[in-house]
Amino acid sequence: MLKGELVFSILIFVGSLFLYWVAGSFSEASVLQGGQMGPSFWPQFILGCLILLSGIVSVGTIRKIVKEKAWGESFMTMDRGKVRFFVAIGLGVAYFFLLPVVGFIAITPLFMIAFMVLLGEKSKGWIIGVSIAMTAIIVILFTKAMYVPLPRGEWLFRDFSLLFY
Repeated sequence: MLKGELVFSILIFVGSLFLYWVAGSFSEASVLQGGQMGPSFWPQFILGCLILLSGIVSVGTIRKIVKEKAWGESFMTMDRGKVRFFVAIGLGVAYFFLLPVVGFIAITPLFMIAFMVLLGEKSKGWIIGVSIAMTAIIVILFTKAMYVPLPRGEWLFRDFSLLFY
């Protein structure tokens, strides 16, 4: 199990480094421009945090592996974890492809509900409340505070999104 954690954290580290480089090539600088942040500020900030945190996780996992000498463990011991992992990947891919069509407001609470159920949360009130509240916070933060448009979807979904922002 530690090997899988190490591989995953290294993949996040390398992917974040690449995306940080891509975000640096945006047409405008990441510094403040006329009182607002440039288009590459937030992607680079979030990716920088991902690079730092995944590096910390990788080093910590390597220390655990060396300490426990877990290199001989088999990946086959986490069958249930593998299923959850691939379902989580499938949910992420489905969210990615449905987001432009369905829109952020309509698809995000459903995605969050599915992910919380996958992670084992049982309280229906908590699941629904958190998914709606987090979606509202993200919409307000991105559209009002950072002036970043979120996907509104197409057809009826666009009309639904326009009710909120």
